[in-house]
Amino acid sequence: MDARLARFKDELESQHGLITIAQLRAGHLTDDERQGLVARRVLQRVRPRVFAVVGTPDTWERGLLAAVLSIDGSVASHASAARLWGFEPRPEDRYEITLGRRYRAELRGVVFHSATTLEQVDVAQCSGIACTSFERTLADCTTHLGEYQLGHALDNGLRRGVASLRRLSNCAERLESGPGRHMSSIRHLLAERGMRFDPGGSRSEIQLLEVFRRGHLPAPVQQHRVTVGTKTYRPDFAWPELRVFAEYYGLPFHTGASAVVADSQRLTALASAGWLPLVFTHVSTDREIIERTAQALNQRRVVRENRL
Repeated sequence: MDARLARFKDELESQHGLITIAQLRAGHLTDDERQGLVARRVLQRVRPRVFAVVGTPDTWERGLLAAVLSIDGSVASHASAARLWGFEPRPEDRYEITLGRRYRAELRGVVFHSATTLEQVDVAQCSGIACTSFERTLADCTTHLGEYQLGHALDNGLRRGVASLRRLSNCAERLESGPGRHMSSIRHLLAERGMRFDPGGSRSEIQLLEVFRRGHLPAPVQQHRVTVGTKTYRPDFAWPELRVFAEYYGLPFHTGASAVVADSQRLTALASAGWLPLVFTHVSTDREIIERTAQALNQRRVVRENRL
C-alpha cells in the first residue's frame, strides 16, 4: 500500500477498498496529493467523491457501497438491502438507494427512492454497508414479492436471528401503503403468526437441510403452510409440487404422550391429504436420509408424469 494511504488502513479495510474525498481531507491528504495518486494509478475514481484503491476486488458489495458513499445520508434499500440481508427468494438484483429527503440524484445503474419516513430505527449496517433494516426492507419489497415469498423470507430471517416480529410490528405501525408498498401484506403476515410465533429451524433441522444440500437434492421449502380441513400445518421441509414433506423428530420435543398424539394426528392428516411423509431422527444416517428422500421424490415425480 502506498505510504500516503497507510493512515487510512482502517477505513479502506471496512469499506471494501473505498475512500471518500471527505475522509481523505479529514486525514490531511491534500487534493493535489489525491490527484497525484490518481495519476499514478494508485487510486481510481469509481463514483462522484468516491475512490477505490487500484487492484481491490470489484465486487457487487463494493459497487453498492460506492453508490451509497457518493450521496450523503443515503442507504441501500429494496432489492439491494434484500440481497444484503439474504432474502430467499428476493427481487432481481439491482442497486437501489433510499434517501430520507427529496433529492434529485442520478448515478449510472442506480435506482433512487425518496422516503418521507426513514427513521433511525429503519437504518442498520449489513456487510459494512448502511442499509434499511430487515423489517423495513421486507416492507419495501411488498410490491416485488408475493405474500408467500415475503413470509418465507421473514421466517428465514427469524431463524437466523436477523429479524424480529416486534420490530416488524412497530414498522407496520409507522409506515403507510403507497405506490411502492403494500403494508396490508405485512399486517397479514403478522396476524397470521402472532408475537409468539416460532418459525422452527432447530439446530437439528438446519443440519438436516445441510444433508439435503450435500446430497444434491432439490431444495425444499421450509415451514411450508399446508391446510387440511380447519387446521394448518407447517412441516419442517416440503417439496410442494410433489407433495412430499420431511420432519425431524428429536428430543425432547417429540416425546411424551401428548407429543405422540399430536405427531400422529399431524402425519395422518397430511397423509390423508395426499402428502408423502419422511420422518428422520437422531439415528438416521446421512446416507439413509439422502437415499430415502431421493427415492420419495423420484417416486412422486414418476406418478406426476404418468398423470400428465
